[in-house]
Amino acid sequence: MAFQQHKPPHPGALIYRTYIEPFTDITANKIADQLGVARSTFSRLLNGKAGISPEMAVRLSVVLGGSAESWLTLQESYDLWKARQTVDTDKLTAIDFNRVA
Repeated sequence: MAFQQHKPPHPGALIYRTYIEPFTDITANKIADQLGVARSTFSRLLNGKAGISPEMAVRLSVVLGGSAESWLTLQESYDLWKARQTVDTDKLTAIDFNRVA
């Protein structure tokens, strides 16, 4: 089974690098206000302490662009990579459904 080998960025880091860092007149607070969320909520996302919920994905799609699905896919990729680093699968075995009577 092929899976992602490199660590994808947390979506908050991507938002910061793409939509805040390159611009002098765009701040995290400004984006939070545009999103209609508390500044602390957006700060937790930027700092990797919170993920993108479906509601936040819809908000991001309107304010920053892209589709809600693409924002959720970024979060899912990050979460899945993280799970693969921490879940111990050594003692797990697949069920052979061809042999189940």
